[in-house]
Amino acid sequence: MRHCPTEAYTYLEEREPGLYNRLVRTTLECNGIVHAAPDCFCLAVPAPDNPRTVVILFQCSELPALWKLAKMYRHRFDKVRFRRDFKNRYPERTVHIARFMRKAKLAALASKTY
Repeated sequence: MRHCPTEAYTYLEEREPGLYNRLVRTTLECNGIVHAAPDCFCLAVPAPDNPRTVVILFQCSELPALWKLAKMYRHRFDKVRFRRDFKNRYPERTVHIARFMRKAKLAALASKTY
């Protein structure tokens, strides 16, 4: 069974020793979100230019777990800023949290029809 906090720690520490602890500390100092569950590890902070936008610094999860996390914080934040793939340096995207969560509903509907 997958354990995302362990995967996140291993990945970040392989990239740069101490990176895991620095990211967690930065997230806490910014009054951000540290979510560590077996199916989802996520570090996110309010955007400096808009406190109603959450910036995902790092996440390790399957999309359904991330959608549940977005649902938990949808009253605190209006938008989600993220990069699709941390290691490949894809461009950053900002989407409205309702649009982000609609993808969860579409995925649930698709899985029920097959």
